[in-house]
Amino acid sequence: MSNETKKFQEEVEEKMTKFFNIKFNQIKNDDVELFKELEEYYKDEYSFIKGKYKKKRTRYFSKEYKIKNVLLQAISEPKTRYTSDDFNNNGIDKKSIYSPRIDISFSPVIKKSKGKNESIGVYKLTERTCLFNLLYQLEFVKKIKEKIRNKSNENFRNKELDFCEASIQKYENIRPLHLFGIEIENQKNSKHLMGDFLNSLSLSKIPIVVVPEDKFDNLIKMLKFCSIISDVKKIPIYELLTTVSVLKVSQFRSILNELLENEGIPYLTDNFDKNGTSYNM
Repeated sequence: MSNETKKFQEEVEEKMTKFFNIKFNQIKNDDVELFKELEEYYKDEYSFIKGKYKKKRTRYFSKEYKIKNVLLQAISEPKTRYTSDDFNNNGIDKKSIYSPRIDISFSPVIKKSKGKNESIGVYKLTERTCLFNLLYQLEFVKKIKEKIRNKSNENFRNKELDFCEASIQKYENIRPLHLFGIEIENQKNSKHLMGDFLNSLSLSKIPIVVVPEDKFDNLIKMLKFCSIISDVKKIPIYELLTTVSVLKVSQFRSILNELLENEGIPYLTDNFDKNGTSYNM
């Protein structure tokens, strides 16, 4: 990962966390019952995690935290962990089988007294999914999702590609570890691109892939290839991949900056080159 990519992730992390804190403070003031419900579901997950993991893993969990500050934060590169127990569900085998990272998540977090706060999704969660389902239905979350999906559909339409209509979306992650999962892809290799789509889909409720301007055509070629595979071989890979929203870096930044501006938070930095045609990542 380049320094520019890292700086971009850190800036999104800082400013979007401020945005989420403001939004939940508004909910706390304007809709007490909704906020209490969010608090209840968060505490259910927190208690489950505390009870499931040994003290060595939870010793730096902060005993004091404000609910409005942990319901959603932007987290750079949270690392999740799947074990053999997730596969065979025997409650015994803790051997790691895969530890995927995502570039940026918007997720509930565990506040730490030492070290960086962690996305709640890096821990094994309950099967109830009430917290994620309620977060998903919040009006400001639906507006963010709609803005991102509309821009993604515009990108697909401009390249004469079929896109996913939200009202008839066939595939949805019913056990997400993050609410939003954002991959920032700078690779030309189609296998890497497919991997980012799969990572975002498998880890998050609202999957997004973001690419620099000069890598966008490579991504489109990969999607066209998948569309051919779906049409000719009847393997529905394209239908699955279109569940992911696809944005250029400039589009992603523009959407977030509109949100930040509405809450009086400074814009994300523009890192385009002098001609405004590529992103140094």
